[in-house]
Amino acid sequence: MSHREPVVIIGAGLAGLSAARALRRADVEVLVLERENRVGGLCRTETVDGFAFDYTGHLLHLREGRVRDMIIGELAGKLTEHVRNASVFLKETYVPFPIQANFGSLRPDLVKRCIRDFRRAAKAVMPVDPSFVRWARTQFGDTLAELFMIPYNRKLYVHPLEEMETSWTSWSIPRPTAGEMEMAAGGEDSGTFGYNAAFHYPTRGGIEMLPMMLADGLDDLLALNTGVARIDVGRKVVVTDDNREIGYRHLISTVPLPDLLKMAPNLSGLPGMGAGRLRHSSVMGYCLGLDGPVLRDEHWIYFPEAKFPFYRVGVFTNFSADLAPEGASSLYVEVAHRPGEPPGNGSMEKQIMEGLKSAGIIPPGRRVVARRSLAMPYAYVFYNRYRKDHLDGILAGLREHSILSVGRYGAWEYSAMEDAIRWGIEAAGEVMR
Repeated sequence: MSHREPVVIIGAGLAGLSAARALRRADVEVLVLERENRVGGLCRTETVDGFAFDYTGHLLHLREGRVRDMIIGELAGKLTEHVRNASVFLKETYVPFPIQANFGSLRPDLVKRCIRDFRRAAKAVMPVDPSFVRWARTQFGDTLAELFMIPYNRKLYVHPLEEMETSWTSWSIPRPTAGEMEMAAGGEDSGTFGYNAAFHYPTRGGIEMLPMMLADGLDDLLALNTGVARIDVGRKVVVTDDNREIGYRHLISTVPLPDLLKMAPNLSGLPGMGAGRLRHSSVMGYCLGLDGPVLRDEHWIYFPEAKFPFYRVGVFTNFSADLAPEGASSLYVEVAHRPGEPPGNGSMEKQIMEGLKSAGIIPPGRRVVARRSLAMPYAYVFYNRYRKDHLDGILAGLREHSILSVGRYGAWEYSAMEDAIRWGIEAAGEVMR
């Protein structure tokens, strides 16, 4: 194809929109193909009977840099900054998050075991390339690992944690120092930990405000309701679901990497052609509108114990009261599952309501007046060793064919919304070089 062909972007989520925006500003011809009828990907907000439901927790954890400055600048006056208020519900106790810095709130016998095992673990040598289970035991001690780290992540990832490596933990799991752990055992405040200690969220309207900001002025570049059936890498042609052929000079893909590899069957020599070995967990988000307030003021709560089918509950109306009608409240309940094996809605809502009541989140008699189940087939990338050994080679091989695979699922990473926007900007820069 000639260089007059456009840059084609698959997917109008945060990464795709930020790439399109950067290319448009550089006067590069670009076309964005989006399967859904509106932009945003998992950053959309669904409205049901006056309640606004995001695809569970989509909060802006902004670090320093141009992406933060862009978002804060362009959404000036439309965002509220929050200091994280999160807990772990464990042994009938609400423990401030992260538990490794606050386990002094547990029963005295558990506190003693936690600090005893941590002191023992501190003398051990972390093995080279440990599994997550071994890492958690060596990093925090057996008791904390068994109370929270292992059962919570087992619920979240649904694959054997013995097969998970730990490169993702460096930014996502806070690691207090030995001194801070000792302070936690004594019930002292050892400070604020974690990438999500503060966040921004739209004051009104839900998180869809963010992709709408990125999409402003791009209407003529967007082909909505346009899915991609396959990619002819040799001819540099995308074939849509309705069998139209679109040539490209560079392709920026933000679809999940396994799906991209299946779309391009004539790729050769890529180690990832066994796309099924790139593993992940799926999540069903049960969004509930309630006829009155909840009983907790946390933004979100973690549930590591097996007696609860969900791993996390978040309260939308603790981010913004605007997300529900006056006097009402809303929350989301996250249940992870293996891909293609979603939980049943009918029995699950009953279990959810029983769990919410037993944890003291909603009072007896509180009624659900609006509901929406939001499926996230790709939710969390599972960091198995196949990914560690082959991901860089897969992405490099795609680059050799003028394909950039970016975004949380395109790059097959555990990352935040800010990262997706940055990836899109960087991908645009790469195709312009």
